[in-house]
Amino acid sequence: MRFVFCILFIVLSFICKAQNPYSSPTYGLKGGFHLSSLHGDDAMDTHGKLLSPQLGITGALFFSPRFSVNAEANYEKKGGKFNSYEIQTNLNYVAVPIFIKYAFLKDPQIYIYGGGYASYLLSANTKGQFEIYEISKEINENIKNNLSAFDFGFIAGFGAQGRFNRSADIFLDLRYCQGLYNIDNKTADHRYNFNDPELNNYFYDVDKPENVYNRSFMLTTGIYFYLIKR
Repeated sequence: MRFVFCILFIVLSFICKAQNPYSSPTYGLKGGFHLSSLHGDDAMDTHGKLLSPQLGITGALFFSPRFSVNAEANYEKKGGKFNSYEIQTNLNYVAVPIFIKYAFLKDPQIYIYGGGYASYLLSANTKGQFEIYEISKEINENIKNNLSAFDFGFIAGFGAQGRFNRSADIFLDLRYCQGLYNIDNKTADHRYNFNDPELNNYFYDVDKPENVYNRSFMLTTGIYFYLIKR
């Protein structure tokens, strides 16, 4: 039954948009970079941004040539850096943002948008070189079990989009993402849960975080394909 409804929705979209190619549904590819940090944890450097990749697919349905509802499915690597140590936390997510976009101009378009996202944690680790006094050790700890499997939050951004040909546009986009869900599931005595007791001693004096949130900026570029040529 769900499959039938999906097919009907696609067919109706084609029929409704056929009279106006500038309102054609679109699909596309996108990629870029995250600058991310973890907030709410005294062990993390809130000013030290983790640079990481982002890849995804995107699509849109138009209410008018200026208004559209957009959805994406992305791979996103988030996380943050520790204070004073050359180690970082890496969080690998699959994320689904949904947002409303408004375009001010026709070609090239300048647009703004806002909405929300939900994401699922694929893997997580703390990795790097721990060095203090006489200790120098390579760290690579799996911390997925210490974190919430899901995250959600809001996004807001702006960008520019211009015609590549009759069937495609290229775009450049800047986005802010703010997590609203505590990603620490409070199952471990210490969230980083190092297996080496000698390393744990250096973090026991750091208060265990009450709430930890993802925060990031995203710069992406990509291409939209129009189902109906303009």
